Amino acid sequence: MPPSWFVAYNGTVEVGAARTVEVPSRRYGRYVIRSRLGQGGMAEVFLAEAIPPRGDKFSVALKLMRKDAPPEAFADEADLMGLLDHPNLVRLIESGQAFGRPYIAMEFLVGGDLKRLMEAHDALKRRIPLGVAVHMCIEVLRALAYFHQLRTRSGRPLELVHGDVNPSNIFLSGEADVKLGDFGVAKARGVDIGPQDGIAAGKLHYLSPEQTLGEPLTPASDLFSLGIVLHELVVGSNPFQLGDAEDEVVMEAIRAAKLHLPDTVDPALGQIIRKALSPDTDTRYQTAGEFAGALFTWSLDSGHSPTRNTVQTWLMQTLSYAGL
Repeated sequence: MPPSWFVAYNGTVEVGAARTVEVPSRRYGRYVIRSRLGQGGMAEVFLAEAIPPRGDKFSVALKLMRKDAPPEAFADEADLMGLLDHPNLVRLIESGQAFGRPYIAMEFLVGGDLKRLMEAHDALKRRIPLGVAVHMCIEVLRALAYFHQLRTRSGRPLELVHGDVNPSNIFLSGEADVKLGDFGVAKARGVDIGPQDGIAAGKLHYLSPEQTLGEPLTPASDLFSLGIVLHELVVGSNPFQLGDAEDEVVMEAIRAAKLHLPDTVDPALGQIIRKALSPDTDTRYQTAGEFAGALFTWSLDSGHSPTRNTVQTWLMQTLSYAGL
């Protein structure tokens, strides 16, 4: 049963007020489209049902490339996902093509994305429990530690940077496993995968200072973006949320990275947030392991260290209360 925010499939899919994405058939290869999950710059993502030659049907997230998207970028994402194998990264099932449109079939995560869960808590006027929030960031850092150190099958370092770490790309399974997804703008400095320079197509309010300048990205760029997510979870707001301000004004605020943490934030946790959001890459956390270690130590010292059952209970209650 998909969450209630899914849009029922009826042959076309409404995208805001201006665009309608044409889907020529409910059947794509061995997949049958059931409903729409969301959209991105290059693709639409649908809930689909896989119908294997043998065995039971199962649900997948089916990513279909837009007709105006560059096919090489979609192929790069599929190739990259084929290299990934980590419990905290969204798993590729297969990639292919139907009706002239490439697709990527990925595991479907019934817990949805963190953005939806944060919005649900805002609507309920509740904050995600602090221990759960820090736990989720630690799990994302596990994914980034693997991602940043990934090598080709021949052993060559890829020197990957995700480039788009934000709540809409952080997912939870029904068992409350936390997974990082959407590798469409990932950059590889070690080999030629995807665009190498310029501002990545990340969400504006989650860019690192170097991204706003179009400079080459490093693992510390992803850590800055996750620092913004951590700030949102702990404080309840994005440190660079400037409403209807022009893009350049927002980017200037990110480059300055001036933080004003409320007194209610635990000082030790506030120090971690400040270091993650340093505009100077040299004084920022350099590795995901270093960042995760600081958060793990804080969670143990502060007593905010939830069990797996605690996180699962929180997720189920949130989905139930919000009608998701």
